Amino acid sequence: MIIELNTKLLDLPDLNMNQLVFLSMVLDKNQTTKNQDVHRLVSLIDDDEISYLVQQNLITSMERGGFTVYEATEKLKSVLSNEKDYFDMFYDQYPVYVLRPDGSKCYLRANVNKCRHLFNVTCGKSSAMAEHLIACLNFEIHKKMAEGKLSYMKTMWRWLVDHQWEESEEEMNDTVETPINTYGTDLI
Repeated sequence: MIIELNTKLLDLPDLNMNQLVFLSMVLDKNQTTKNQDVHRLVSLIDDDEISYLVQQNLITSMERGGFTVYEATEKLKSVLSNEKDYFDMFYDQYPVYVLRPDGSKCYLRANVNKCRHLFNVTCGKSSAMAEHLIACLNFEIHKKMAEGKLSYMKTMWRWLVDHQWEESEEEMNDTVETPINTYGTDLI
């Protein structure tokens, strides 16, 4: 069993690792008692640790069919939620239009609903992937602006379909790994 831990949970004060894992399981709804791995993992967590989470109003507990079911409260969800959706942040970063070399104006942010769907399919539930796409987009925009080639920017739909971020991430890795030759730059 694989449990992903959202690092925003680390912003909550006075929680130990067991409580962080338990909160992750509650948020992922991985609490089915039929799963032996979940049952074994929950049995390692002390009842006092769980009751502390209830006292802090991070989770609620209910008895259903002889089992205790835990659910996330609005307080916990508010800690994890972004002010904006990741696609909205991506959309805001993307240029609205560019002037092509022939002088025509090209609008780049068309097909918003299709782009939103493709972005969400590409990222899944991974906030790390969404942040990575946004970082790759920022890198490409800054690179094209520095080179004076922003007029060759792809439309948002084409950028997502062509997996343009893969090219940008290769360039980002290459610029990090390339040592800069500083010979002759020091004054004596």
